Amino acid sequence: MITYLQKIYSTIGFIILTGLLLSGVSLYLFAEVAENVVEQDTIVQIDLALANELHKAMIVNTTMVQVFQFISLFGFQVLFVLGVVVGIAFLLRKKWFYLIIWIMTLLGGNLLNALIKGFFARPRPVFVDPIALVGSFSFPSGHSMLSFIAYGMGAYLICLYVKNRYVRIFVVFVAVMSIALIGISRLYLGVHYFSDVIGGFAAGAVWLATCITAVRVYRYRAARIAAQVTVGELVSPAHENVEA
Repeated sequence: MITYLQKIYSTIGFIILTGLLLSGVSLYLFAEVAENVVEQDTIVQIDLALANELHKAMIVNTTMVQVFQFISLFGFQVLFVLGVVVGIAFLLRKKWFYLIIWIMTLLGGNLLNALIKGFFARPRPVFVDPIALVGSFSFPSGHSMLSFIAYGMGAYLICLYVKNRYVRIFVVFVAVMSIALIGISRLYLGVHYFSDVIGGFAAGAVWLATCITAVRVYRYRAARIAAQVTVGELVSPAHENVEA
């Protein structure tokens, strides 16, 4: 039974199906959040109430402001540096497919976020005494979306090559905590609403699932080709011996 399930899991059809399923669920969640935002539903009232409460708490706590400003750097500035470093590492090791998929993952995520922001054109939270000022639109949160995509893909690629289960768990834990803290930092700094962050995570999940599916399909095809080459190498000597 276990062997049968493993065979199903390893088929290309299952790989594509799970990718579509994850993307579909994430897209549905994003659509629900977006619809509530557009229709000014209950979530917008929650957005406003939460934004005001967090602003009141942060405006008198400069230490926490500095902490969240530092955390927020990992959603763009630090993320940009890490993206370049990882790209250079793939380039030096001549991992061409992974270099291409890494670039597509990051640039595609940035482009998708810009397009969605422009489409919804939601203004950012407004305060008389703002903690931070940002000029672009608010929905969905770029920091939340891009951190979900980049750290999610980074954790996935690391787990492909790390066999130790505990190390894998640690890597995923660090990625999840980083993504969550970056999203929370945007709320506390007053530059995004709660629905912006949730929408960013959902939109990021759609693109991440798509990119991971592409990696899985590539690895499946590469493994099949390698297996065929190995079988061919084993058959050839035997065929030559028969002819001899």
